[in-house]
Parts: sequence; structure tokens; C-alpha cells
Amino acid sequence: MHYRPVISFNPVIPGDEFCWERGTISQKLCDKLKGARAVILPQTVSRQLYYLCRAMCPMVFPNYDLRFKWEGKVGDTMLFWSLGVPHPQTFIYPRVESIVGTHPSMGHCRLLPDFPFVIKGNTGGEGTRVWLVRNRAELENVLRGLERLEWQGLSGYVAQEFLPGLERDLRVVVIGDEIKSYWRCNAKGFYNNLARGGEPDYVSDPLLQEKGRKAVRRLCDRTGINLAAFDLVFPRDREGPLFIEINYTFGRHGLGGSDSFYEILSRQIKKWLSHPQVR
Repeated sequence: MHYRPVISFNPVIPGDEFCWERGTISQKLCDKLKGARAVILPQTVSRQLYYLCRAMCPMVFPNYDLRFKWEGKVGDTMLFWSLGVPHPQTFIYPRVESIVGTHPSMGHCRLLPDFPFVIKGNTGGEGTRVWLVRNRAELENVLRGLERLEWQGLSGYVAQEFLPGLERDLRVVVIGDEIKSYWRCNAKGFYNNLARGGEPDYVSDPLLQEKGRKAVRRLCDRTGINLAAFDLVFPRDREGPLFIEINYTFGRHGLGGSDSFYEILSRQIKKWLSHPQVR
């Protein structure tokens, strides 16, 4: 049988061959990918390299098809809409002028949730480019910041209803077949992100955690997502969770650090490589 190598672009997860070439994409690389049995990519892979690998070799880990089809927080919302995934009321704006208009007679805000609500930039992680907007003055201040982002070429925003009385959210991490969950809690402020003062809670409300994990598993079964962190909340007036967003690059502190993350990732990639479809 003709030897077909496993090619890895992930410096921590070895394959039969390691490819990097400092981000260069060449004909030589294309030829290597055509003869590969499987390709292992890092979380920070570019859209171009991902789709090249998918075109040359169908067996690629992780599965980022939807990450690049539905990019960022705007893409998360479109994915939730398209699949009927429960989530807070959300509006999408391609640019700031979509919110405020460009003509003087249209200088009022258009369709927005009621105050307070949350505005998020399409990109950013660990609580960056996320603002709680409680009144018109705060909205005007945030819009000025969004205009500065547009000058840098960063556009696309979502406005999401604010769910009061929630001092925690559930982080559910999917790595291959393994699912981990923990609460991110912050009784002192708006942000639950561990990087912004949140604290992990692994033991509270295990039945709710189980519900969250099952909801995420159902979504992953439908979409093929196999490496991502999902944020969910459980409003008191609902029986099941609401999905807030999907994070394809995520903090590892809640998993026990990078060593723990790579231990799980390595185990799951070995399991994936042993699957009959990948052999």
C-alpha cells in the first residue's frame, strides 16, 4: 500500500511530517497535501490555508467549516438563526451607519434592543470589544469607539438583549469526543470571562451543567464542530439554556492550563486518526 503521511501544522501535535514554511503556501505544499492521509491544524489557522487543506485532503482536524462560513459573533448569530438554536434576541449591523443612518433626518438609532443591552464587535475574545449599554449616552460613546474600529478595517457588530440576574455563564468546551464544562462566575461585575475577573466553578448545579453539555453535543452532532468553546446561560424563566456565542480560540485556564488542554487534544487526535475513515 502506498505510504500516505499525516501532515501536522501544529507544533505541539506531531504527525509523520511537520509543515510550517513560515505561513508560505506553495505548489510544493499543495503536492504534499494531495498525498496526505490526514492533516492536523492549529487553532490559529488562516482561512486560506484551511480551505486549501480541505480541498487537497478531506480528513482535516479540527473541522472549521462553519468557523469560516459563519465568522465571528455575526456568524454565530447567523448559525443560530439558520439552525433554530435558542439564543437571546440579537440584531446584526454590518457598519455603524447601519445603526445610526447617514442622512441627518436618519440620525436616530434604528432597530435596537431596549436598554440595557450588549453590543459586541464581530472579533475579539476574553471580553474584549464587548460593552454593556445602559443608556443613550453610553450608546453614543460605544458608537464612537466602533467608528474607530472601522477606521482600522474592523466592522460588523451585534446587539444582544441583556439578561438580568445572571452572575454566571456556562463554558462548555468540546475537544474531539470530550466535553468539559464549568461555570464562569463574577458577582462584582458584568464580565464573567476568567481573563477579566471571573472565577471558575466546576461543581455547582451539575444537572444544569449536564443539560448544557447535552445541548452542545446535539449542536456539534449537527454541525461537525469538534474543537470549540460554547458560552451558555440559563435564564430563570426558561427550562433550557440559551447559546451566547462560539469561541474557536479560547482561554485554557478553566481546563487546567495549556498542558491539560494539549493532553486532551493529543488524546483526541490519536483517537480521530484511528477512525476507519481517516486510516
